[in-house]
Amino acid sequence: MSKPVLQIELWNEADPQLEERDKAAIAAFAADLQYVPPNVDEMVVTHGSWAGRLPIWPFDRPAPEGLDALVPGGALVSLHYPSAYPMVPPRVYVLDPEPTIQQYTQHAWHVAPGGSLCLLQTENDWTPETTPVALLLKACGWRIEFALMEAGLIESMTTNGIVSDPSRDHLVTEAANL
Repeated sequence: MSKPVLQIELWNEADPQLEERDKAAIAAFAADLQYVPPNVDEMVVTHGSWAGRLPIWPFDRPAPEGLDALVPGGALVSLHYPSAYPMVPPRVYVLDPEPTIQQYTQHAWHVAPGGSLCLLQTENDWTPETTPVALLLKACGWRIEFALMEAGLIESMTTNGIVSDPSRDHLVTEAANL
């Protein structure tokens, strides 16, 4: 008797236009990110990912002075698609600077116990129409707030991030002058 063959339909096979949408949106946002498509081999199923450096300041306002000194090189990240994408959002992990295990255990750092960033406040913050660029934008802001926390200028990260909130921009300049 032979083993049953498991048939797997990957999200990009179910909706190739979604994959093309994400490729175009992410390439336009962060040219340094490299795409690894979903793959099935005999032992492992991967659902696709992006990895590379994020832009340092992709926000719709002028960058504060001292930004390059505060976050030299930005963040090196890896974004991983789940099997249920786009119904479930991708997870973003920061590889450099890598959060410590201690930071995983403290809510103020917005890092989940498994190491992914906490970028969504509620389940309603993600819809299947949302592109991963929304998460990558928040990861750019997370990197800046991470540096501000390490410099001791803030005690916790903001609830909604700094993507559209300029209230902490002045702290970037202050950190550069420390």
